[in-house]
Amino acid sequence: MRIKRIVTISVFLLFLLSVAVFMAFGPQIRAALSPEIRYAYPMYQDADGQMLNTLPTSAVWTGENGGTYVWKVSRSDEFPEPTFVVNAAPIGVESEQDDTVLFGYGSISASDAVAIEWEAELKEGKCVRPRR
Repeated sequence: MRIKRIVTISVFLLFLLSVAVFMAFGPQIRAALSPEIRYAYPMYQDADGQMLNTLPTSAVWTGENGGTYVWKVSRSDEFPEPTFVVNAAPIGVESEQDDTVLFGYGSISASDAVAIEWEAELKEGKCVRPRR
């Protein structure tokens, strides 16, 4: 009976310790486990008298429905500390030149950060570590 009580108390104390550690180091743990991405901002380029946004071709991916998307990087206050998350943003590709994609105005603007390289699979709302 005494051993059962000691085991129960030990398990409870271990649980409390793990909660305390996660609360103290949770943001650092989440940042360390989040995939790292590189990001850039769309730039304007004149294409046949029309100003279009440009991004590297590595930023554009095709969705399951055949549409073209980019990963928009934004700050989120969903967690206890401010973090960066990615969300899919549809774009309309006008043309490709070399390693650059030209697209018209859509769901992103020149002030929106866009992921151009990532090391792991990204999903809607996924926490990331951005570097420029």
